Amino acid sequence: MVASNMITERVDLTKPFPIVSYNLPFPEACSAHMSNTLHSSKAYIIVSGSLSRSTNALQRLEEALGKERVAGVRKGMTPHTLYSELLEIAKEVKKSSADCIVTLGGGSLIDGAKGMVFALANDIDLDDPNAFDAFLKKSMVFRKARTENPKTATSDQKPSTIPIICITTTLSAGEYNPAGGATNNLTKHKQLFVDPSFTGPKIIIWDPELTLTAPEKVWLSTGLRAVDHCVERVEVVDSGVVEDEKGWWGFEGEAGCLKGGAERGSHGIGHQLGPYGVPHAETTCILMPSVQKYNSRVNATTQATLSTLLWDDPIVSPILTSHSLSPSTSDLGDILDVVIRELGFPRTLKEYGVKREDLEKIAESSLGDICSQKNAVPLVERVQVMEVLEMCYG
Repeated sequence: MVASNMITERVDLTKPFPIVSYNLPFPEACSAHMSNTLHSSKAYIIVSGSLSRSTNALQRLEEALGKERVAGVRKGMTPHTLYSELLEIAKEVKKSSADCIVTLGGGSLIDGAKGMVFALANDIDLDDPNAFDAFLKKSMVFRKARTENPKTATSDQKPSTIPIICITTTLSAGEYNPAGGATNNLTKHKQLFVDPSFTGPKIIIWDPELTLTAPEKVWLSTGLRAVDHCVERVEVVDSGVVEDEKGWWGFEGEAGCLKGGAERGSHGIGHQLGPYGVPHAETTCILMPSVQKYNSRVNATTQATLSTLLWDDPIVSPILTSHSLSPSTSDLGDILDVVIRELGFPRTLKEYGVKREDLEKIAESSLGDICSQKNAVPLVERVQVMEVLEMCYG
């Protein structure tokens, strides 16, 4: 297969980036986009630990790029993107003189890359986690100001300049989101951030064959994360507040699943569960049913519509019936609970080893996450978050 077989699409037809690329094996696609799209000469590669240990994906990518175009390689990052690792790798990227970053793996790598290029663009002291923390928080102050008054909001932070190529292996969909998240090692708070240009990765490469390397549990849990995005998206559409999405066409198989994960949602509590040992995508498995029950006080009609769609599904309906649910007595939270259990995921925080005495700290961190404020019922008081966490604890 040659580069002419490669298919590219803009996520938004009004903007040059990001570009989604498929129909060409990921090593060749990455090489082509480095040369012809980004005009980059040296890539710093961040690859997941499991891919580097268990597959030849990294070797294939290095061979396609050639030694002269690989400025450095980092194998593995801790889930939820710790400040310490992000800053450590950023120093390596700076020393390497790389002019692009390639991520080969899931969402933690992508968030890490976003944080690195943002910090490097602003010449942040990479040996000072506190300065980095303040820097990330400042970016969210501008985000809030721009949301409230986009015509007058200004920022003295510089936008990222080193482009990112994401070769995706899961359905986390972080590659479509300009915002990122990183975890403060000391406080365990997961801090969101976004650079003032509100841009994210430039190139997103799909390779359905590569997604087969993802462990089944990771694939299914990130798929549920995409369901969470879509549930929230339907609620936003129902309220009449939605961006006009352009540039998407049908696509079958695993790559179609990748496209399905492109929506963004509100996961404030989930962001803060991660540092307490819950895998990022699996926070959805814990939270989604309870959050829907909590939100039903304001969006019960929309949830009923979604419930009907699930009951009408010939695969889902018999499973729900086998768990003694019925359309007249079950709500969306009940349905999602059964679906998640049927896929074999734990449903309580206790099963992940989260301690009850940590719930108050998790609730406090959640209130500091802007996504919590965007919930259907804005989460602005600790008692609200605690109500959800208690439902999830078990």
